Amino acid sequence: MASNASTSTGGTTHNTRNGFGSGASFSPGFTVNVNKSAAPKTGAAANPGVGLERSSALALPEPAFYSAADVRAYCEALRAFASYAAIEIEVGAEILKAALEQAPPVPSDHVFQQRTRARSVAKKLAKAADAMTDVAKDAAAAWAAFQREYADVMTPQRPQQQRRPFQF
Repeated sequence: MASNASTSTGGTTHNTRNGFGSGASFSPGFTVNVNKSAAPKTGAAANPGVGLERSSALALPEPAFYSAADVRAYCEALRAFASYAAIEIEVGAEILKAALEQAPPVPSDHVFQQRTRARSVAKKLAKAADAMTDVAKDAAAAWAAFQREYADVMTPQRPQQQRRPFQF
């Protein structure tokens, strides 16, 4: 509970609150320490001169492909990003449609005309969500095609052993 006290000094009155009079202030001293430990970087992130480091979970990794692992990581990140974005866009389309259906109608509009206009606007966002779903499918298909087309490069072949010729 706050205590208000009034002190009088030489004809002037100073109000005090919680023991702090005129000119007194409270400023605690504190420091903030931030420690960041970074995991060892691999692939494109290990090359400091290539692009910017993207640290967000939703950001795509560097499009620098130095190994099969980099191709796989990029395709998987793109698929995950596009899947999440497709869901978010679809939800946004539904919310937009509901908001436009509840908006004040144009004076000459019928209820069905208002709903039709709201659906036609939200349909564009739904098409964008479908396009993001296609991006996710194509990203998975790109990794599958990479595996199929470059399987011989990805898995090193064993050198054939020297065989002795057959002798009787």
